Amino acid sequence: MICVSITEATHQEALQAIERCAPAADAIELRMDLITGGDLPQLMAAARHASNLIKIIVTYRRKEESLIPEAGDPATRKIEMTKTAKMKLLKQAVGLGADFIDIELAAGERAISQLQSFRRKQKSLTRIIVSWHDTSKTPSPAKLKEIFLACVKTGADLVKIVPYARKMSDNLKVLSLIAYAKAQNRDIIAMCMGDEGKISRVTASQWGSYLGFAVLPGGKQSAPGQLTVQVMKQIEQLMKGSSHTTRPVPAISDALTFVLLGNPVRHSMSPLMHNTALAAMQVEGHYSAFCVSDAGAAIAGIRGMNIRGASVTIPLKTEVMEYLDEIDADALALGAVNTIVNDAGILTGYNTDWLGLMQALKNKISISGKTFVIIGAGGTARAAAYGIKKEGGRPIIVNRTQEKGKALAVRFDCPFYPLADIGKIQADALINTTSVGMYPQIHQSPVDAAIPANYQVVVDVIYNPLKTKLLRDAEAKGCKIVSGLEMFICQGAGQLKLWTGREAPLALMKKTVRERLENLES
Repeated sequence: MICVSITEATHQEALQAIERCAPAADAIELRMDLITGGDLPQLMAAARHASNLIKIIVTYRRKEESLIPEAGDPATRKIEMTKTAKMKLLKQAVGLGADFIDIELAAGERAISQLQSFRRKQKSLTRIIVSWHDTSKTPSPAKLKEIFLACVKTGADLVKIVPYARKMSDNLKVLSLIAYAKAQNRDIIAMCMGDEGKISRVTASQWGSYLGFAVLPGGKQSAPGQLTVQVMKQIEQLMKGSSHTTRPVPAISDALTFVLLGNPVRHSMSPLMHNTALAAMQVEGHYSAFCVSDAGAAIAGIRGMNIRGASVTIPLKTEVMEYLDEIDADALALGAVNTIVNDAGILTGYNTDWLGLMQALKNKISISGKTFVIIGAGGTARAAAYGIKKEGGRPIIVNRTQEKGKALAVRFDCPFYPLADIGKIQADALINTTSVGMYPQIHQSPVDAAIPANYQVVVDVIYNPLKTKLLRDAEAKGCKIVSGLEMFICQGAGQLKLWTGREAPLALMKKTVRERLENLES
């Protein structure tokens, strides 16, 4: 479950936050210590009205228990509650039917016992969370177990333990505590605070944590390191495709998980292509597509859930590089990664886009010594120029926007022409790397119908439709043509080789994707 902490500075803002998060969250935590003038009955009523399924946690942290010592406008902020007033608030939450109330272990056994006694008298179903936080460090595993047992001793219905991660290994201490609690059939909420603790936030639920905490986009975190609800939901989706494990690294015999990360990914053919290939290769595994926008959280998910490999598409190809352990020389030179391999926790980035294009080209023309006109100045154009130069060919950049085109030409030390002058160029092959002609604009072409006559080979990286207007015009002029499907299949085969060490079934992959595209076009 995903819980959003309501930490807004005023009662009215808290009501608005409840309305925004109720449809997306499984639970809300009303942080009454942070909501100036917060009226608990009204806030709970608003939550029940927004969703009759949402769970409500009522919490009041005293200053020494909170990472956020100041709340609201300093001029209007309420005076911090006494211990007596805090107990009165929590009892009020029980009377109002809150699903959970949260009290710190530091409050003492007497205070916790008092709440339990009150709950029994009220015949309430409210459950008591006994919490422990360390805002500076993560103790040893032995100390964490000691704290857990102290919480259990109070009669807690649910134990919550959240220390601060100073290094990556701190996450494993806390995740191991979840396994320890589950072995005793005890419910626990456990994760780490801080930037180094983000990985525990994305993996805790897989290890068995009762719930995780998130923040609304643009909202105020109740603890450092919290991710947004959207990111947590994406990660939750991703985890549904992998089996539960309480081990940090899967055994070799475990099914492998592969993912596509990008935005958008809804219409991608990669899942169809890769799952068909994996089955034919007799590799036990599954490939799924996930729309993500936070590269850091996505990479943390790959690490935490032991995902073997990932495809990376727009707009993350450059951004993901800063989160990887190693980057292949070709990907580094290109400044883009489209493939990630997870080797026992070491994430390495590669680029198979240029390899896929070069292989597709070689099926029609030798590259060495030939001249290639490249239309476009984006990532695919960069991959084309890089591959052509590496294979001994001569690229020429042509682009509508001169500034971008000239910059790419300078990078690869090759000529540049504005698109309007393309008719003056003589070369062996033409490569369109733009989206002009892609479905649904199937009647568009980046150049006039007469232009392909100047080339032996014409390539279009678009694969939907299978044969663009540019390729139809080129075919009418007697040119050899290369569709985007060829590049797509070849780059995918390169990814599978990196992930599995095996050759991919190219013919089957091409047949599968072609049939799907033909069905879409019909």
